[in-house]
Amino acid sequence: MDKSAEKRLDKIYRLSDDITESRARLLSITYSKDKSGLTTEKRRKNRIEDLTTDIDKLKLKRQDEIMRHYSNVKLTRKSSPSPPPTPLRVSSTPSPVPQPSRTPTLSPSHQSPPPSLHRSPSPPPRPESAPVSSSSSFDIRCEHSNDQPPEEPNIWSTEPVSADEKAHYHKCKQYYDIIQQPLVSVSEKIFYDDFELLAASLVCVLDQDASDFDPETFLNNIANILNISDITIRKIQSGCVKVIFDIYKNVAGVNKKIEVKALYNSITDKILQSLGLLKVLFMFMGDIETYDKTIKFRSQVTLHPEWNRIYGVNNSYWPGVAPDQLDRGPHPYYCPLGWQRFSFYVADKFYQKFKGWSVCYHGTKFAYGLSILLSGLKPAEIAAHGGGIYASPSIIYTAHPRYSEIKRIESKGESTFFKDGKYVQFVLQCRVHPDNIKKTGQETLETCNTIIDPNFDNDVIEWLIDAQGKPMMDFNDPNSTIVCTGLMVRVTDNHPGLLSDSQWWYHTFLTKHPEYCMLGVDLDELQEKKDNEETCNIIYT
Repeated sequence: MDKSAEKRLDKIYRLSDDITESRARLLSITYSKDKSGLTTEKRRKNRIEDLTTDIDKLKLKRQDEIMRHYSNVKLTRKSSPSPPPTPLRVSSTPSPVPQPSRTPTLSPSHQSPPPSLHRSPSPPPRPESAPVSSSSSFDIRCEHSNDQPPEEPNIWSTEPVSADEKAHYHKCKQYYDIIQQPLVSVSEKIFYDDFELLAASLVCVLDQDASDFDPETFLNNIANILNISDITIRKIQSGCVKVIFDIYKNVAGVNKKIEVKALYNSITDKILQSLGLLKVLFMFMGDIETYDKTIKFRSQVTLHPEWNRIYGVNNSYWPGVAPDQLDRGPHPYYCPLGWQRFSFYVADKFYQKFKGWSVCYHGTKFAYGLSILLSGLKPAEIAAHGGGIYASPSIIYTAHPRYSEIKRIESKGESTFFKDGKYVQFVLQCRVHPDNIKKTGQETLETCNTIIDPNFDNDVIEWLIDAQGKPMMDFNDPNSTIVCTGLMVRVTDNHPGLLSDSQWWYHTFLTKHPEYCMLGVDLDELQEKKDNEETCNIIYT
């Protein structure tokens, strides 16, 4: 990706943030009792209209940038542009986003759906040439005209949620309970040039009972959050609430795939937070055939507790190279002291199948640890040693906050899971065949002559793994070039930057550019802890 493409992508993200912030101001003015400082009702209404217009303009600009970035199409607009599309909302005021319940539940039983849908007084427009839909598929559209309302459709399906889906959604709920954001997955086929996307779907699974679910309001909220106007509900399944949308139905040919790819790449942390407020615990975009296959495969990702390990002096520990004489290829394996491994089942007869595969580590954000395991990892496109998957034979190097986020444990769900810990880090432990290591390179954290890990030279501490041209690398696929064998967790009672293994951090660009690191606290706060000689201890959960 060249620099101009990077700038376009950054602009897309900035426009998405501007849209989100403008909507927040709009909601504040709409629902604030003190009129948000606007002294008269007329001024308040004028402000609402101005913000609505601004949002529409931002959405139009963002759409232009998306098309420029993903299709290399040069767009031009006349000096008097066409009016933007009508804002997506059920009524004259924006739909309030519901707050998540404090104790969300994923109901295993089928709840009785509401007898009818809450619809706005004005119905959706019907194209003159549109065929009458069959009883098995109905559309609820986001934009409304003044036509007389048609007979109320029944979009609630009697089709049960499959056992594979329930297993996968249960894992997604565990992720949601801690992160309060949905797990997002996409069909990897949309990244292939030779794949034609005939029908695009968006699947949302909610941690909500069907009896409390309002499809019309949810449709409008999703359309607004994701900036989609071409979206309809195809069907809803109960148990948990599973909503299947048709998206970009009016987009023809290759542009349909471009739109879905752009949608996936435009998902920001703010968007994920907004989806979390809607109680969305899982979201998939792409084609339904891939969705079904993905769910079936993901449901089989299981823990392998027999191989869980606590790496400590009084638990699993060894000095030097692992003494078990197992064949891990030409690269040595050292004890990941201070970490706890939650093992994953990869394949039967593991040591026969992966004989000669070396151990390595991949750092990740706290919210991405389980997400990568359940959704796969997209190879890096812009990196120091080229495109591919980046890993390291050293867990000490991988634990740097540039690669592995340090998360302060704050929520009740987090403190329950991590017991008495104050901070937590996730690292993925992986196996890779030596032939798939494209390059071994030097550290890229500007450590100069500082020793990072006494077991590895700084010049060979980064590995570039061959992704073999795949747009998404599935860490759980035993046929991948790299497989994930466990989730490494480090829980501490104080900031891990105080550990002896972390002192090399202060000789990296962390001190000059802390904004590029996921430190969890301000650097000044950490430095004060260090100056006060505060200590840090490992907590095994």
